[in-house]
Amino acid sequence: MYFILGVLAILAASDVRAVLALPLVASYVNTVAVTAGAIYAGLIFLYERWGWRWLSTIKNLNGIWVGNITTSHNGGTSVPCVMRVRQTWTRMAIELETEQSRSRTTMAALYDDQPGDIGLKYEYVSEPRTLAVQTMHTHRGVCTLAIAADSKEARLSGDYFTGRGRETRGEITLHRVSRELPGFDATLKKEQQ
Repeated sequence: MYFILGVLAILAASDVRAVLALPLVASYVNTVAVTAGAIYAGLIFLYERWGWRWLSTIKNLNGIWVGNITTSHNGGTSVPCVMRVRQTWTRMAIELETEQSRSRTTMAALYDDQPGDIGLKYEYVSEPRTLAVQTMHTHRGVCTLAIAADSKEARLSGDYFTGRGRETRGEITLHRVSRELPGFDATLKKEQQ
């Protein structure tokens, strides 16, 4: 994709050169190179933010996901959770909240190992909420979620395990309830309605 955007920038720069060719500037600066660089940066920015959603095969997981975690902690309890995914072409941030904790990703990657085997793997740091039980401590974990390909409704399901200090494991099932991630103002406005 970087190559294609580069070629488009060079082609567009040669057309823009005729419009921007000023005799004073042209003698000191290669206007084609500067213009191509500016167009390339603009194309990368647009593709990073929006274009990849329509022009690539990368799964778009943006949005709010709701579901349950079945954990080995306390003998296999089920805990409701909410996950927020913020994704661009090259970045992904995941926040998962329960009544007792909040976790944030330290790294995330989509995988496509074999036909029909697509999903999301991420590492996270979980921190207890202020009023969480005393046994809850900050800990690291790893989660692997498969993306349901056949379903009309987007679903994620898989398992997780935690590291030293917590040493639990479990299963997570989620479904997307919204593709939007409302900001602070939009959330307050919706709440007031």
